[in-house]
Amino acid sequence: MSKKLILFCALLLFVTFAVAGVSVAAGLSGEMSVLSLRGDTSNLTHDQVVELKRVGKWMDRDIIKQLKRAGFKAKLIKDRKDFKGSGHLLIIDVAKFKAGNRAARAFVGFGAGSSSLDLKYNLLDSHGKSMTTWEDGAGSSRGGTYCAQTLNRNVIKKLKEVMK
Repeated sequence: MSKKLILFCALLLFVTFAVAGVSVAAGLSGEMSVLSLRGDTSNLTHDQVVELKRVGKWMDRDIIKQLKRAGFKAKLIKDRKDFKGSGHLLIIDVAKFKAGNRAARAFVGFGAGSSSLDLKYNLLDSHGKSMTTWEDGAGSSRGGTYCAQTLNRNVIKKLKEVMK
């Protein structure tokens, strides 16, 4: 009997902590389509455009993951006409991108070759009406994906404020 009780308690603790580790933000749910634009790249070099595409691809995957974790049924769309009016549409556009220098970061160290990413956001309702727009930016001495990660976390916080 003692082994069964210990096993039951261990199972109960496991289930309790496993469920407690899943965090779904209260009030955030429904469908969220994301349209990610790369902004004006005419003033960027070829290497900077390549880096922006790499960072953008990572950012797109991460924002979908963050939105799902927050409780949304999220999907990435390639064009605004792909938005069918179900749920909300979050448009993310690159306002400014500084790729930084990986070699400088590797050899010089902290602060050298830092990256920065400034984004414009527009949240639309199911009818295509703008609910809110905002801009946000981040810099990192660790590279563009760290900027994107910070900005994606900030989006979730902003959505919690707007969609109470």
